Amino acid sequence: STLTLNASIEAITPNSTSDTITVLLRSSTAPYEIVDAASGVLSSSGSASLIFTKANLGSSYYIVVKHRNSIETWSANPIAFTANTSYDFTSGVSQAYGSNMVLISGEASVYSGDVNQDGIIDASDGSLVDNDAFNFNGGYIPNDVNNDGFVDASDAAYVDNNAFNFIGIVRP
Repeated sequence: STLTLNASIEAITPNSTSDTITVLLRSSTAPYEIVDAASGVLSSSGSASLIFTKANLGSSYYIVVKHRNSIETWSANPIAFTANTSYDFTSGVSQAYGSNMVLISGEASVYSGDVNQDGIIDASDGSLVDNDAFNFNGGYIPNDVNNDGFVDASDAAYVDNNAFNFIGIVRP
């Protein structure tokens, strides 16, 4: 089964770079067990094509997007899975469970800044980014929130703004 996904990451400028995401299919009923997982590249245009081998056609699943330094984001509702399923997170914040996304230039985007992947953007994320910025660290690391190869004040700004707004995972 193939899932064509459209998603946007808040701190990564559209049409500038691509990055790896992991997508989970979770059961539509509590305790929302993980049924299948796939990793792929979210292109610079915001699309990814992922293949799932364990999903049952006709069953409904929550689609969960995970990125190395962003808040885990769930689809608003379970989606009926077919041989060729598509889902567009970018069409509006209501596409995420609890409307847990931000509008960037009219496009719904996953919040950036959860560099330690604990489910909330807070001072501990800010500390990690600040330390790497102070030490001039760079490369493909989680603390480079905007994926430009350098950890600096622009990365800290995303973390600080989202920490101030108490951004965390919203899930069923």
